[in-house]
Amino acid sequence: MNENGIHLVRVMTDDRKHQLWAAATARDEAVNRVLDKIPEGWAARLLDEPMRPREYAVLDLAFGQVCRLGKVPTAAQQT
Repeated sequence: MNENGIHLVRVMTDDRKHQLWAAATARDEAVNRVLDKIPEGWAARLLDEPMRPREYAVLDLAFGQVCRLGKVPTAAQQT
């Protein structure tokens, strides 16, 4: 996966539930972009597993966008 692909970020909420997010950013910016979208106090960690090209083609994210996976993204979540 190239440096500016779509990166997977695992989020842990304050009640210890896990969410999976995708960030179409540079790898070193992925966690910070997700942290900008989630409530303060939640934790985020970059995953090593790359997405397959057909998986991120389905997401249709533009560079700089992030979204929670498993949920239909709204315009606010994709910015």
